[in-house]
Amino acid sequence: MLTVTRHILVSAPKERVSEYLRDATRLADYEQKVDQCKVTYPDGETALAEVSGRYFGFPWSGSFKMVYTGDGGYQSEMLKGPFRKGLGGFELTKVAGGTRVMHLESYHLPLALKVLRPILRRWLGRSMDLELGIIKEGAEGLHRRRLLEDIDRDVQLDSR
Repeated sequence: MLTVTRHILVSAPKERVSEYLRDATRLADYEQKVDQCKVTYPDGETALAEVSGRYFGFPWSGSFKMVYTGDGGYQSEMLKGPFRKGLGGFELTKVAGGTRVMHLESYHLPLALKVLRPILRRWLGRSMDLELGIIKEGAEGLHRRRLLEDIDRDVQLDSR
């Protein structure tokens, strides 16, 4: 298995980071390997995503089951795709100043690609760093919008 883990500090409360991540339609916005995404929500704790894009420059498509976790993140399992097995997810931890987001991706590589493991590890790590940067900006922006909405509501109540 090729497994890569990255983390980042987001200056927003865990609830806002979770709100951002749990909108699975945003997958194509932050996931570097996804160009298109179609999402269904069979229940309140699960999302199913049909995706397509490019992995290490090669076109690919697949489907993932994303199960939301108690910490506000989710665990993802590849149901269909270019690898026999693919797992991933996000773990959220409240810390001083915001939320620590840990991202993990793990793939079972075919034997032919095992020689490329060091190159794939660096490429995957770089794409995950970019993803986390986009998630950071998106979740912090969502937090600012929610704060402004709260202020607007308070002003409207005060003007009555």
